[in-house]
Amino acid sequence: MRRGLIVIFPLACLCASLCAGELAPPTAAKIIRVIVQASGGGKVECADKEIAGELSSLGIGADPAAKVCWAGSEKEAARFAGQKRLVICGNPDWLAAGAGVAITAEGGRPAIYLSVKNLGAIGVTLPDSIVKISKVVK
Repeated sequence: MRRGLIVIFPLACLCASLCAGELAPPTAAKIIRVIVQASGGGKVECADKEIAGELSSLGIGADPAAKVCWAGSEKEAARFAGQKRLVICGNPDWLAAGAGVAITAEGGRPAIYLSVKNLGAIGVTLPDSIVKISKVVK
């Protein structure tokens, strides 16, 4: 009985984190790279060391003045949005705080949410290839 719990508990924790929308940093970084390149930039502001490391390995540099930002919190999303920067985050709820793009996991697969209102407010137009695979939030 005890041995079964030792195996089941870690699996339950893993499943809970995947259901909560956590996208693996390497996958998130690849999606961020596509968005950064499509927006005409080559750099991103990112305080998350894991995401920043993955972006660096993909050739995307870090720059606190970049026009694209990765927000690690709702507060960061609102701050960056107030600076008229393209905000990418990992929680669709933060689109209400001003983020333009949210990347998360649904059913173990990446899901991209776009806020047309927030993207329009900063004057960013993403390519159709990104829009077609995204869920658009009005």
